[in-house]
Amino acid sequence: MKLMVAGCSFAAVSQQLPGTSWSEHLAQLLGNWDLENLARQGCSNGGIRIQIDEIRRQRPDFAVISATFWDRMEIPANSAPFDWNSPSGGWNPPLEKHLQNRELGNGYRREDGIRNVNYGREPSNMICETIFTLAENYEHPYRMAKISKDAQRSIRAWIDGIYDNQWKKQMDEWIIREGVMMTYLDGIKFLVLPNLLWPFDQHNQTQWRDAFPSLIPDHYLQLDPGNTPQAVCGNNPFVGEDPGYHSSPEGQRIIAENFYKHISKHFEF
Repeated sequence: MKLMVAGCSFAAVSQQLPGTSWSEHLAQLLGNWDLENLARQGCSNGGIRIQIDEIRRQRPDFAVISATFWDRMEIPANSAPFDWNSPSGGWNPPLEKHLQNRELGNGYRREDGIRNVNYGREPSNMICETIFTLAENYEHPYRMAKISKDAQRSIRAWIDGIYDNQWKKQMDEWIIREGVMMTYLDGIKFLVLPNLLWPFDQHNQTQWRDAFPSLIPDHYLQLDPGNTPQAVCGNNPFVGEDPGYHSSPEGQRIIAENFYKHISKHFEF
């Protein structure tokens, strides 16, 4: 039996404290299942969607899918600049060809699947991270190197000139919602954690249910705001350095127990 996990830091394992994350505890509670955790600190919803597609490819016995915040983006790992000195007369055929060129090979390649996402173990096609880490060009444990100065300047110009916060959130909602729907239609059992992408609103307590098509049963969704990893982490803070999953090890154990109770009640294997 196999458990797979997709998400960001709230779903990831800890490099500092191996064996202490909720996914590792959950795999043990389920009966020492095999675990493949694809979640990664700072991953974007586009990166998580690629993780979801890997779950669909492998078809595990159960999956946990955690959406993340929308202040994250995907960029190609290598730039492919356009020659702006090329002649044009209004409509620019060379630019159109560049924008539609599937042979550039500097970014996402569908056939590469999960290898598109940067995990730091080897070169990747894309960098899927928080926008601020790219805009400030921090060192990142899941990136081979800093991005180029040209890429950093481009990201800052995008933030200053054309970044639309709510449109970015809407696009991320579509990305995750469609991936979840495809996973359900594939017949895979799973639990979705929507709270980071759809922050809880006490005045609209059906928003998590309303975020997904009614075809998906309620028990496939984490609808209790008190049992989300974010809520449990807030009640069980880490001491000293963050292990990467934003809580104490005991908090991770509580999350695993909450999920195990839910899975045992609603799913059969």
